[in-house]
Amino acid sequence: MAAGTPILFLGSGAETAARAEAARLLSMEEELREHPDLKLLGPGGGGSISIEAVREALAWARYAPLRAGVKVILIGPAEHLTHEAANALLKSLEESPPYLAYVLHATSQERLLPTIRSRCRMIWVQHDPAYWAGKLVAAGYGEEECRYLLELLELDPYALDTFVDERRFPLRELEEAEAELSGLPTEELLERFIAYAGDPIRRRVASRIFLRKLPERPVAELVEAAERLARAGRDTCLRFLAEYLHFLYSEAHDGWRGFPENALRDLQRKVSLAKAEVQANANLRLLLEVVFLWSKWKS
Repeated sequence: MAAGTPILFLGSGAETAARAEAARLLSMEEELREHPDLKLLGPGGGGSISIEAVREALAWARYAPLRAGVKVILIGPAEHLTHEAANALLKSLEESPPYLAYVLHATSQERLLPTIRSRCRMIWVQHDPAYWAGKLVAAGYGEEECRYLLELLELDPYALDTFVDERRFPLRELEEAEAELSGLPTEELLERFIAYAGDPIRRRVASRIFLRKLPERPVAELVEAAERLARAGRDTCLRFLAEYLHFLYSEAHDGWRGFPENALRDLQRKVSLAKAEVQANANLRLLLEVVFLWSKWKS
């Protein structure tokens, strides 16, 4: 079982979500508890996560799992990592063995080193997921609708505000968006993605239809797509890369367009790092060209 890119939960509900993810990875049916394949890294007596604690965890991680399919290192609050401890983690976050999963949680991304953030798949949890689930049920949404809507929180902590304020029909909207956008050319899909900045359902559908056939698109078309998206600005590019990363985890899988599992895992890491480059004011057009052309790499 390949663990994939480290996950960083951010927001007021981050710790609850991180513990639930660690329990899921270790196949625990109940709440997270002591396990031989689980290492917890939290603040010590001085209120920080020390480099000594990180070194101990890295030594523990050298050996294969004893009971589960993975080993999990749960770190948090990650903003309590000392500068030295955070730097000691970087290489392992980027090049961890396939059996090792990192799960981090923090309330504020600004207090984390950018190099830590860039190596993680970031998931926003504005509140404990149970908070939003309760709000959606109270607003009249069914189980399947709630499950779909809660996924939108990963990229936008405010995505559900309009759904709570006004009863909508998200699964019907999803079907309508698929019918509306299927078959559109690349340039039109990207224009719709840009135009749907305030509509998380149609925005996701537009990006996914584009991404499903990304490796098959000719190079000239990908270069043009990169330029079109870059013109929309940094925030739009960040949102698109976030959707790309979500797509790689939730829809793409071993064998997607010829990608073996190890190549797909590397692609997930590359897209995560690309998000950090956008935030660091990289040349948007050139960066997007590289990101789109990565989809043709299958070694």
